[in-house]
Amino acid sequence: MPSLQQVLPKTDYPNYLQPLLDVAVIAFKLNTGSPCDGHSAMFESWPGTEEHVRRWFVLDNGKAVAIEEAPDQSPAFVVIDYFNEVNEGQPRLNL
Repeated sequence: MPSLQQVLPKTDYPNYLQPLLDVAVIAFKLNTGSPCDGHSAMFESWPGTEEHVRRWFVLDNGKAVAIEEAPDQSPAFVVIDYFNEVNEGQPRLNL
């Protein structure tokens, strides 16, 4: 599995993202578009509150990282807890 650093655009990463750069990416998600046969698992709404996320990544440690691409702003990285600690592997419902 690729690491987060291998799938993110090459840039200067903020300090809060540094500890996650070597964590394995277990899923790549698209927030927009229409699923096609055989690839529907790739399409899922971003569970965070950000409105301008087109792509996001689920990490092996239970975190999710999105690229927020708001108009007239530089792209920003958003990190949330994605997996529920009680039922590991299940998306967290209450963010």
